Amino acid sequence: MRAGTTVVAAFSVIALIGSGCGRPPHPEPPARAESSAPTHESRDIVATSVFGDSKVTAVLDLCAGRVRLAQGAATVNDSCFTGDTNVVLCTDATAANAVECAAANGKLALVGTGSDLINYARVR
Repeated sequence: MRAGTTVVAAFSVIALIGSGCGRPPHPEPPARAESSAPTHESRDIVATSVFGDSKVTAVLDLCAGRVRLAQGAATVNDSCFTGDTNVVLCTDATAANAVECAAANGKLALVGTGSDLINYARVR
């Protein structure tokens, strides 16, 4: 008797899982009337999680780029670098070599190897 119950339960689970197959696609949502509710465009960043809404901040004025080292050093002059408290990420795009990058007011000083190409981005 117990084996029969297990078989019925197994077929029930298979039927439940397979019940969504073969459905036609969902129809398009009806057009909304004009309202004062905010709309989201494709470039908007909207994030949610199982814990609720998430705060996402997008920085539009990117301070990032690439620079090629000359004899192992380079300086990027840009007003987006506002001081030594800036958080800057630097990576060597040419090889797995160490890169030193130090932000100052109006510039970013880079030290690395030879004429490697360095990617940099001011994060904060």
